[in-house]
Amino acid sequence: AVVSTQSTGEAVQCQHGEFLLGVEHRLGSQGEWTRRSNVILASIKQSSLPSHNTPQYIPIAANEHVEELKELGRSNETLYYIRVPHKAVEEGEEQDTSSYVSLVVRACSIVESDLSHSINIHMDSTGYVTGLSLYTPVEECSGRTTSASSFSTHYTVSFPIVGASPDVHSFIAMKEKEEKKKAAESQDKRSFLAKYWMYILPVFLVLMMSMGGQ
Repeated sequence: AVVSTQSTGEAVQCQHGEFLLGVEHRLGSQGEWTRRSNVILASIKQSSLPSHNTPQYIPIAANEHVEELKELGRSNETLYYIRVPHKAVEEGEEQDTSSYVSLVVRACSIVESDLSHSINIHMDSTGYVTGLSLYTPVEECSGRTTSASSFSTHYTVSFPIVGASPDVHSFIAMKEKEEKKKAAESQDKRSFLAKYWMYILPVFLVLMMSMGGQ
């Protein structure tokens, strides 16, 4: 299937059941948002498995604006923005451009890391993005530039881990068994003689009579 993105107009080839997220960036607070890459995810249910959490990454080299980023990176105060739509789209869906999840870092941290960075997209099982995080090897900027000419980006997708469900039925059965046992024990707390006197008395009388006859 072919999914057309509204912000760039390019067509992205997706297989049936796959989901698409467009990653946009902005250089500085006054810059314009442009699409820098597309991320294609396998079926979201499959992606919740550890072996499926690395999506396909399709860069858009013409929109990376690396040289502009290098110039902005000379200032430690210039910010670099990244955002993705709030929901991934699949075949037949139009991308929602009204709601985004964003992150912001200092541009110099990207430049001084030789344009190498990792982006983690946090999603739920319905395809909604719940958060973004970015890691660069360089945290403190020193003013160093780079000869790198394109981004080196590693994408991962994280899904919430669903814990084991409690065994409610077994717990209820155990409690019912305990209640029945307590009820049975509380029904008759009389002494042994009080409960079985009708059986003991005849035996006692027979013994007395036999002793009297002797």
